[in-house]
Amino acid sequence: MNYLESVFSLSGKVVVVTGASGGIGQAITLCLAQAGARKVYALDLKDDTKWPSQNIENYSIDLQDENQISGFVDNINLNYPGGIDVLVNCAGVTFTNNFFDYSNEDWDTTYRINLLAPYLLSKGLAKNMFNGSVINITSLNAELAFPNNPAYVTTKHGLKGLTKTLALELGKRSIRVNNVGPGYIKTEMTKKSWSNDTIHEERKKKTFLDRWGTPTDIAGTVLFLASDASSYITGQDIYVDGGWTAKGL
Repeated sequence: MNYLESVFSLSGKVVVVTGASGGIGQAITLCLAQAGARKVYALDLKDDTKWPSQNIENYSIDLQDENQISGFVDNINLNYPGGIDVLVNCAGVTFTNNFFDYSNEDWDTTYRINLLAPYLLSKGLAKNMFNGSVINITSLNAELAFPNNPAYVTTKHGLKGLTKTLALELGKRSIRVNNVGPGYIKTEMTKKSWSNDTIHEERKKKTFLDRWGTPTDIAGTVLFLASDASSYITGQDIYVDGGWTAKGL
């Protein structure tokens, strides 16, 4: 194995990915499995995704349910007393409505999945971790406010703050914690936007690269942060957005 292969290799590592059945989550799960991970736990509400790799194991979980999260953490810590190596908090939901009509139920659901679940999983799994990596999938909405999406924007800002806090608290365990902030990525979640010709072009023009992103654009960045290639990077935000957050006039 040459240097390039070894530095990006996840050989022997145990990985947990939430939101694994979504477009970005699937790409991340496959990428980390193909990088040699010993086991990738693919967490999602449904566990019927068919994976081409035997080192990927589906795990059905409702991330709104604190008891289910606790049960998963206990199970993992029992099976891996030395801790897992990589946690990717990718699960996320979004509900759009104008601010004054936004329901408390949608706010609570968004908070529980987008922010509380990453906090609980990180807290529970990091207890046994050492020299690992936690990667939180935020959004360009961790920097920018968009209309009619108050809970999503708020929770992504919160997740960015949680990442900074975890990087500080877990650094003594040599656990690195970083954000990956996708721009507009062509997935089922963003279908209403990319399938509308006008919105598609408007979003594309916001980037330097004049295109929408793909799930594999995110997966490659996650692999970098999961691997030894990023061994001295923590508490950082990497926006995979085609330059959107950097663009002025």
